[in-house]
Amino acid sequence: MRLLHIADLHAGKTLGKVSRNPDLAHALDQVVKFARENSPDLVLVAGDVFDKANPDNESKELIFDFFLRLKGLGIEVVVIAGNHDSYDFMKSIKKLSKLANVHIYDRPSREECIYQMGELKIACLPYPSERVITSASEDSKKSYADLVSRFINYLAKRVEDSRYRILLAHLFIAGSKYTRTEKEATITQHYAVQPASLTDSFDYVALGHVHRYQRIENAPTYAYYTGSLYQLDFSEAGSDKFFNFVILEDGTPKVESIRLNLKNPLSVFDMKQGEALSRLEELKSEGGYIKLFIRVEDRAKLPMLVDRLREELGDKLIKIELVTDQTRPVADLELSSRLNPLDLYREYYRAAYSKELPQDLEMKFLELLKKAE
Repeated sequence: MRLLHIADLHAGKTLGKVSRNPDLAHALDQVVKFARENSPDLVLVAGDVFDKANPDNESKELIFDFFLRLKGLGIEVVVIAGNHDSYDFMKSIKKLSKLANVHIYDRPSREECIYQMGELKIACLPYPSERVITSASEDSKKSYADLVSRFINYLAKRVEDSRYRILLAHLFIAGSKYTRTEKEATITQHYAVQPASLTDSFDYVALGHVHRYQRIENAPTYAYYTGSLYQLDFSEAGSDKFFNFVILEDGTPKVESIRLNLKNPLSVFDMKQGEALSRLEELKSEGGYIKLFIRVEDRAKLPMLVDRLREELGDKLIKIELVTDQTRPVADLELSSRLNPLDLYREYYRAAYSKELPQDLEMKFLELLKKAE
């Protein structure tokens, strides 16, 4: 069996007013090209197909076109919902999607959780929200990680009679290296599932949720996050992006990471206020989008400098942060993406109380944020 494992497409992602759909389309073109040349049996999509619960029409068209191109190649697709995807929206398109050989698993379910192709069985675990995983369990007093682990064990038993066995899941695994682009409330210790839960009953575990490519080294089997298909924001600047080509044979699976070419790579520059204009040509020649850290030397001249940078760099310049000698941002001139809620609250607390956010208050904030989401 030959499989492609991709994850975290985040169709509809924006960087301020800049749509990242062209970057996603560029990545998906490469996936389709690879599929055409290597004829996989299946494409596995490990969640977060869309960036928002109610995706815009352009993003839906982009994703459906991708599925139809794979159908034209005779390739089946198995998709699970991620934490950014709406369970109900994914459910609303699952029957129609089957016409394109796309099989969608919209929420954790003991009844609808296995996809079979010949001697291969795929156990599907869409993002297990606390509400859903608790109601699906017979013992709601157990911790979230314990409930998820028990559900994975149940899935393992459902596929144990098959020659090839895959777990397709959207989870946060303890010890995995994440970026700042995941929803912060979903990557706390509370949601951390232990690597040992990824039982060796599975030949390969195809993970989504964490946006950095990595193998889960402490797992009993071959478990991988393939990460996002493009750099989602500036915390991922400089990082390469991949998907996996997996060949299942008797014995050890062969896993090949396929590097993606980036349409608009993200770059971060740190410079003194006095050198910013002298580096304009360098900045103009940089491909993709830019974030600048400017170290303040003369506050009176800052507005003129910022206006000049915006005028010269145009849409290429996404964000400017002004930094004092103590390297703490004193202003966030963001043409772009907003801070995630926890970072925003941390900045508010520093400004209001001139000290760092206490750990107990941070945990309370995350608890409330989780309920709101």
